[in-house]
Amino acid sequence: MSPHDSYDTVGAILSIHAMIGGFLIEAIEDIPESRMTEQPGTIVNHPSWSLSHLNAYAGVLLSMLDDPSVPTADVEMERFGYGTTPVPDRAAYATKHELLDRFRDRNSRIAAVVANKHSDYFPRPSPDRFHPHSPTIGHIAITLLIAHPPHHLGQLKQWRRAAGMGERG
Repeated sequence: MSPHDSYDTVGAILSIHAMIGGFLIEAIEDIPESRMTEQPGTIVNHPSWSLSHLNAYAGVLLSMLDDPSVPTADVEMERFGYGTTPVPDRAAYATKHELLDRFRDRNSRIAAVVANKHSDYFPRPSPDRFHPHSPTIGHIAITLLIAHPPHHLGQLKQWRRAAGMGERG
């Protein structure tokens, strides 16, 4: 048996996802609730929308893996999915505490579900709306676990600089 035979690729993906999740939480923890929907300068994607967006996509991934823990995934995608517009109205979003708790809970759930179901679900065809870029659920899962969160972490870092809050995360 070679060392490559025992390498846990999914474990590595989930470990990186957890690390990026920690950076995202760190980038938001010290932002006052009153500033969560602020749109300084030309920055549109504020922290409340960014967390709502990431939470919505976590719900979509869980739904694709037939996990019933997010029955509101489709509704959340309508409000916070690709192409939606962040608004500066604080009342349009859950509180910072609720958003962070949801982020933690969903990412913890994703780790468990992906670890248990990846071999059965990753080879399956993705829903048509994700074609041609993501032909399988595995393509979508890896994108949402590894590529998507750091993109929004970068946006949050830009938001922090524009808001005069400096670097974190």
